[in-house]
Amino acid sequence: MGGLAEFRRSERMLLLAPLGAIGWSAALPLVQVALAFGYRGSDLRTGLWSLAATTVYLPLHLRHVWFAARGVRPPSGYWTLAGMAVVILVATPLAGAMWMRSYTALIVSAMLVLPGPWSYVVYAAVVVAVAPVSHALGTPWDTAPWLVFSVVCGSMALLLLVWLPAALARLRTAREALAQQAVAQERRRIDAELRHTVGAALESIADRGHRLGHRLAQSDPPAAEPREPTELADELTGLSADSRRALAETRRRVRGYRQPSLRAELETAAALLLAAGIATRLELPRSALPDTIAQPSRAALRAAITRLLRDHAVRACTITVTSLGGRVRLELRADDAAEIVEVAS
Repeated sequence: MGGLAEFRRSERMLLLAPLGAIGWSAALPLVQVALAFGYRGSDLRTGLWSLAATTVYLPLHLRHVWFAARGVRPPSGYWTLAGMAVVILVATPLAGAMWMRSYTALIVSAMLVLPGPWSYVVYAAVVVAVAPVSHALGTPWDTAPWLVFSVVCGSMALLLLVWLPAALARLRTAREALAQQAVAQERRRIDAELRHTVGAALESIADRGHRLGHRLAQSDPPAAEPREPTELADELTGLSADSRRALAETRRRVRGYRQPSLRAELETAAALLLAAGIATRLELPRSALPDTIAQPSRAALRAAITRLLRDHAVRACTITVTSLGGRVRLELRADDAAEIVEVAS
């Protein structure tokens, strides 16, 4: 129940985080429009130009934020970014000197749409251009640095609000991929075991039954030898014994599948740590591992893995499995710290 509640909270976070990014990305330009009407030195004309340009570019900007917050690049993003840039640049000489703060939305969209090197180039170019362009529009030089500071701080705050839900979305995708990989691997293991054990037994039963039916079909009761019924009875007895053994093996395998596998738990733990960016090495003994792991030991192993995932300082981990005197022990060593888990099968 605790895991289910945590899963539901994470799902709600994934749904609400993009909406929060959209809300803040819309609030900042709208506040800028309100300031354009009330800022000292501005007039109604500059305020109207600011309102008109914001009405045109803001939907494009929010579209970029919505897709990026879900970990997806906006389709046709280059075209919408170009249209947004044209609107903002054309409105620059008409919407007043404080319009330079709208460049925050422009560089945020550029960071979300453009690939790595080009997005950084555009970001730096726009930040460098803020001061001279605002001065050319009548802003004193002593005020221009504050405009640059507001553009940089505003853009970084919005980018963090967008990148956080995007990281959560990528984490959920990686978690689902790991779960699917674990399920597929377990299915392949079960299929191989059943094919080599129960499958071989069933093939033997089918082959003996086919031979026995063929003999019964070709036998001539009047001319049959006295020892033939005994041979047929022995064959039927052997066939029945093989069927019981196959049934018992099937039941034993099914009981084993209901219990978690130690190897599967270790491989899943290593995969989770690797997905979190922790270099993980799994060292197994030469002797055979137990087929199952008891619930307390499994809970202790998962708790240790959870603590490692929450510790952002961990960069490497080694999981060592030792088997001495029939007792299996797990040692999880991360940097200089180590944790021991005793395995009860």
